[in-house]
Amino acid sequence: MKKGVMTAAIALAMMLAVGTAVAGGEQPRASYPRSSAAEERQDARSEMLQQRIDLVITRFNNNKERHVATYQAMKAEVQQLISTLAAQGYDVAKITSDLQTWDQMIIKFAQDYVSFINLLEATKAYIPYESEGQFAAALEQARAQLRVCRQDSLDIRLYYQQTIRADIAELASQKPGSTAP
Repeated sequence: MKKGVMTAAIALAMMLAVGTAVAGGEQPRASYPRSSAAEERQDARSEMLQQRIDLVITRFNNNKERHVATYQAMKAEVQQLISTLAAQGYDVAKITSDLQTWDQMIIKFAQDYVSFINLLEATKAYIPYESEGQFAAALEQARAQLRVCRQDSLDIRLYYQQTIRADIAELASQKPGSTAP
């Protein structure tokens, strides 16, 4: 008998639990439509992207000025060294021509950097998620230009380290008033 009562109690409890779950499942969902919440999130992300682009533009403008100033200071030091060594009678023709090449590399870097910043500012003309891929295309174009700028910067550093420094070391082995050994 106890078994029958236990079985009936368990069956009754299960029916109540299933009935409550079914009734609970029929309750109305949130009162706002899903699309407006998704649009709000998209608008918030779009605004965040625009703010981030503004921040990146400001940061890259500051970095450009710092990079160019550093390169110009290095160039001025090398020019001062050339003047000093030329006054002492060293043959500085090779390092002078290398310095002109290096200066052209610095100018190209500055121009490419300005081009990158302009491309990044062009992305602000498009609204993310509403421009049918134009925003993404403009951003990818800016990223490609940034890769060019980074390569220019690397080329400038390597040219200084491998060419200008080698020319200076070669001048150290020269005797004043003579040509290269």
